[in-house]
Parts: sequence; C-alpha cells; structure tokens
Amino acid sequence: MRDQALAWFTLAQSGEMNSAQALALQQWRNAHVQHEQAWQRFNSIRQQLQYRSSQLANPLARQTLKNTPAQERDRRQVLKILLGAGLLGGTAWQASDSFWLQSTFADYHTGTGERSHYTLADGTQIWLNTRTLLDVHYDAQVRRLTLRQGEIDVLTGADPGGRPLLVYTAEARLQPLGTRFSVRREEDGRGTLLAVSSGKVAASLKSGGDSRVVQAHSQAWISSRQVYPAQPANLADTAWIDGFIVAERMRLGDFIQELSRHVPGLLRCDPAVADLRLTGSYPLQDPEQIFSMLEQSLPVTVQRRTRYWTTLTSR
Repeated sequence: MRDQALAWFTLAQSGEMNSAQALALQQWRNAHVQHEQAWQRFNSIRQQLQYRSSQLANPLARQTLKNTPAQERDRRQVLKILLGAGLLGGTAWQASDSFWLQSTFADYHTGTGERSHYTLADGTQIWLNTRTLLDVHYDAQVRRLTLRQGEIDVLTGADPGGRPLLVYTAEARLQPLGTRFSVRREEDGRGTLLAVSSGKVAASLKSGGDSRVVQAHSQAWISSRQVYPAQPANLADTAWIDGFIVAERMRLGDFIQELSRHVPGLLRCDPAVADLRLTGSYPLQDPEQIFSMLEQSLPVTVQRRTRYWTTLTSR
C-alpha cells in the first residue's frame, strides 16, 4: 500500500499523468480508506519539504531539493536528498520530525497518546500502542510484520495457505506458533521485549542463529547479540490495550517514564520522589485525572512550567 501510494504520488508530481491515469488514481484512492490516508500523508510530505527547504541556509541544498524530479525519487532517494540537504540534521529534527517522516513511510502508525486496532487480510489482529511504526508485507510465501518502533500486541489468524507469520525488529526474528503475544521495541535502540500471553513464540536474532522458544506467560529480552532466557511475564504490561497503565507497587519514576510515552511534551519526575511506590489502574485517555490521582495518593505535587513541561516534585 505504501509503495503504491508512492508510485501514484511520484507520477502525479511528474506532470506526465494523463486523464486515464488520473481516473485510475481516483479509483485507487476511493477503494479503501487506508489508500486515501496514505495519499494524504505523501501530500503532507511535499508541503513539509517545501517549508523546510525554504529554511535552509545552504542555497545549494535548497536547489538540490527543488530540482530533483519527483519521478526519480523512491524511498531511499528521498532520504538521501533529505540527508544531503541537511534536513535530517540537528537534535530537533531527529527527536520529533524524524518520527514524523518515518511515520509517513510506515504502513501503520500511531502518534503520541494514540492507540489503534486493525484486522489484517488473514484474520490476524494487531493492536498498536503509542508512537508505533509498523510495516506489513504479505506475499505468496510469507506473512511479515516489521516493527520499527513502539509496541504491538498480536493475535494470530489461521492462514488457509499455511504461510508462516514472521515478526521482525532491528534485533529479532519472531515466529509465533498459534498464539497471542506482544512485542516492544525501545526508542533508544536498546533491544526488543517479547511477551507471550498464550501459545509460544520461537525467538532468534535477526542476523540468524539458534532460536529460543518462549512459552505462554513468559517474556524474553532480545539484544543485538543474544536472546536472553525467558522470565515470568507481567501480563499487566498489556493493559494499554484497554486504555490503562496498571501499577503494582511500581516506582513512581518508572511509572512517569512509562506515562511519558503517552503524553506530549516533557514529563519528568524529581529524583527525590522517584522511589515512591504506587498501586492502581490509571486511565491513559485522561492524563489530568492521572495527575490528580497521584497528588491524592502520594506526597507529590504537579508543577507545570508550560502546557508541555510537567514535573512531579515533593509536596
């Protein structure tokens, strides 16, 4: 779907689209809501690139971006142009706009505080947690999911053709064996966490090697070098599917770190109160209610410098 949208977009931008192709494009956009969403994302890229190129101090970089024919651009070329023009440089771009760009090229994505659910063609159900980027590729031989960032929960469907379902991250290759499981890839690139709710999953390094079978109610950490032994899973970690963070004697510092994934802006916890413990269910759809619950149950206060800069400190 993403590649189809890119092909249509580059043809439309080339100025060589005829009336029959324009009609075919409109039919493709009308065929599915996800087609239209992909088309709109590519249009937003064009607008953002025009804006960003106007901000570049280097006139050569501006000219490079303006003069590159659209029909010559594929995904890799777009990134090369952006890198060469300096549009991917700088901390601010890497921290925020980089996610925006990556989400444009992802088949499925969620922003900060968003959660989504999809049913794929084979009946496989996928839940996406906040700030998640997921690619889906089905062909005659394999069903492949690629989690680039974030967290998914997967309930596998029975494929009539018997194609294996494989889930990849930067570190891991996972093959579920009739099961439900979750996969989380940390934004800092530290590794992948696999947690199996039912059934079992064969986990190995993406680079190859022996696999380790992770059974139901277990979880395993996968780094770029090894698949660690399985440990008992905390099934409350998937409460986000129902819109909650469930804490059981959780450190406040760890709780705030988890909550920060769902709240836009900067959310911090003063080290003086970070070791306080809390227990309860906290609704992700209402951060203000969470802050109120924390102030009522713990000796803390919520301080705001701006709407997007919040710190929990000692009362």
